[in-house]
Amino acid sequence: MFSALLLLSSCGRIPFLPRLKIDSFPESNDSIETMEVRGVSYARAVNPRAAHDPEAPAAIWVPLQVFKSGKYSAYTAGLAKPAATATEVVDNRLNDDSATDIETAASSALDTETAAEEQLAQAPQVIPPLRRRALLFPTRTSLQHPEIATLLSLELEDKLPLRVFDCRDQSLLDKGRFLNQRLEITTEIRTWLEHSFGPSTPQFIIFITNTPGRNYQYYSCTWIDAQTGVNVASFTFRATPEGKLLQPLVPNDPVPLIHLLESTPWWCRINRGDEESGYILDAGHRSDLRYGRKLQVFRQALPVKDPKNEKKLGLVFTEALGFVTVVDFFGADGSIAHARPPLLNDFNQAYAVKVTEPGTNSEE
Repeated sequence: MFSALLLLSSCGRIPFLPRLKIDSFPESNDSIETMEVRGVSYARAVNPRAAHDPEAPAAIWVPLQVFKSGKYSAYTAGLAKPAATATEVVDNRLNDDSATDIETAASSALDTETAAEEQLAQAPQVIPPLRRRALLFPTRTSLQHPEIATLLSLELEDKLPLRVFDCRDQSLLDKGRFLNQRLEITTEIRTWLEHSFGPSTPQFIIFITNTPGRNYQYYSCTWIDAQTGVNVASFTFRATPEGKLLQPLVPNDPVPLIHLLESTPWWCRINRGDEESGYILDAGHRSDLRYGRKLQVFRQALPVKDPKNEKKLGLVFTEALGFVTVVDFFGADGSIAHARPPLLNDFNQAYAVKVTEPGTNSEE
């Protein structure tokens, strides 16, 4: 009797024995457009300004709570209006009937183009921001799936001013094979940072973990600030049960992550070379250093701690030794610098930091 009821229920004949539909997530190639940066969750939403401004981005990142409320707008306060192009000037003048006005419009357009060229020639050279540096910390996920780690690194460097490099420490590689829980990995990273000599080479430590699901494999990319050991960002990407990744891995137009990078201090280690080579920096082309780039050198970097709970708040560089200028490059991400005048003191290892031009927000 019971088997007959089950047979009827499978055919949909008995309404009081409903079938349960479990895990009905849609099968699609759409990425999960959310991220968390400094404790704030963001969602990628349609930009209301895009309907009226063709140059505005089609989507913007807004805090998740604001997105859920449905009440948000693109920030426009204080934004300068784009200057009229030469073509627009001519088009506006063509509405007049007289040939004199047409000639005047053409002359004005020519003047506008000439002025724009002169302004461009006189404009200071744009110096690209230095790429902050991130270490891909070894975990079971990244070691078992090196293809995922490689693709993630490529997307991070393509979409962000970030330089990602792999871990070469064999002891960390051995430990990483057994790590796949965020808490235990974070603890291991903080312990490693505590026992490191001086500040670490990177500004961020990034690691990958995964969680199995019914329809997808979920991967998380977590960011830790190397100054404080605090989790500062994360985002998620997916793969099908067959292992096919749903791209992109890094969210599109990741503005909150870009702001995180730009607000984080940049530094690299500097070592004394021989008389001919000058000083050796562990940053170069891939960190977006350029010929003639000036950096300030400090002997040491001390942690700043909260007097109430002794938590690390960041780093302060002390005992300035002078300035160096990049003159040559070697390897994938190394460079050579000279100091004129010579640096104040001799040293085996120190720290070079970016120089900000006084009175501006641009990097020198």
